[in-house]
Amino acid sequence: MRSSLRWRLFTILAVSVLLAWIATAFFTYQDARREIGATLDARLVKAAEQISEHLDNAENVSANPQQIRDYTGTMLQVWQRDGSLLLDSSTAPKERLGTQREGFESTTLKGVHYRIYSQWDKAGRLNVRVAERYELRDALAESVASHLLHPLYFAVPALGILIWLSVGAGLAPLSRFTREVKQREPDKLEPLDLSGTPREVMPLQDALNALFARLQVSLEYERRFTGDAAHELRTPLAAIKTQAQVALAARDSEQLEHALNRIIHGTDRAAHLIEQLLVLSRLDPEQTSVDQQPIKLYAVVNECVALHAPVAMRKGVDLGFEADDDGLVLGDAAMLAILMRNLVDNAVRYTPAGGQVDVRIKRTGNEVLLQVVDTGPGIPEEERNVVAARFYRLLGSGEDGSGLGLSIVERITKLHGASLTFDDSDAGEGLVVIVRFGAVSV
Repeated sequence: MRSSLRWRLFTILAVSVLLAWIATAFFTYQDARREIGATLDARLVKAAEQISEHLDNAENVSANPQQIRDYTGTMLQVWQRDGSLLLDSSTAPKERLGTQREGFESTTLKGVHYRIYSQWDKAGRLNVRVAERYELRDALAESVASHLLHPLYFAVPALGILIWLSVGAGLAPLSRFTREVKQREPDKLEPLDLSGTPREVMPLQDALNALFARLQVSLEYERRFTGDAAHELRTPLAAIKTQAQVALAARDSEQLEHALNRIIHGTDRAAHLIEQLLVLSRLDPEQTSVDQQPIKLYAVVNECVALHAPVAMRKGVDLGFEADDDGLVLGDAAMLAILMRNLVDNAVRYTPAGGQVDVRIKRTGNEVLLQVVDTGPGIPEEERNVVAARFYRLLGSGEDGSGLGLSIVERITKLHGASLTFDDSDAGEGLVVIVRFGAVSV
């Protein structure tokens, strides 16, 4: 079960306030205990001084022990220099209270703890000792403590209610924020702009707005991609259907064979288009990542050229490969193979019979250059900025490709942090496609 933010804040605040209150009560109790001790010590000193002064002014002090009645709780003993008891109070114990040295001391007699003050008179003949039980001090300190804790019985519940209501009021903007997000329709991706949004919630609002923007771009891409794919697939499927109808109506084997060959051709075209669409759909999302590993372009290009050699031979195109470096780069081998396959396929497809396609790998400084040079019709300079758009095909080429090859190449290039450029060949005809990779130091 997920914890509630309101309960968490309430618990933190309530416990913090309670601990602060208990700590305040404890230190106040300690201070009160010290103040009570100092006040009662001063009372003992005052009582001893008064008794000593009274005895000094007395004209005749009997040598026989006397006892006076006491109702104050302060015990008194007066001892003579020879160690005999001269005077004591009715509440004083029979044992000697403390020693004959002057000042304060604490002692325990028969399990009772006493605070004692001892003082000699001016003549040095009589030692006056006054004492109190510590029970009095403890009782006063406990009384102070109880008065400090009594408000807790009433204040803590009231304070808890106030904290609960305050936390709820503080979280009210967050609740409004939550309701606004909950009530949104799936296709409503406009940025949130709530008035009174707390500063602490603004990062969440900004993050959600950024997410909405990415979702809007993604949904727009999906809609456009679906529409374009449906449009492009409609053409080969319509052609297949037409040729199938022709085959059904054919009256001779030659016409039937021609229609069936066109069906096979249309099926191959549709299959190629679907394959390219699947590749592009995997590459287009922003979250696509590349498993960066050291890859030798030489091996990737060599394998691709070997695979396309039979097709080039059947078309009468001279397909060659040369490299002055193994082309060590960081990248994904599978993606680089797709990139290479599309570049070579485009070059062979658009190069007429008797033409030439050369694939080259060069190293220039900190870059590895992959070049695909053909002697085809080339691409006009004014169209090179849009040639990588999806489903773009050069007019007048006479080829019925999917129009996705360079889109795939551009996407893989960006994922590898490389650059894609087009240039004219040195022979004055054809096209040079250049992909620049960052080289890996050996």
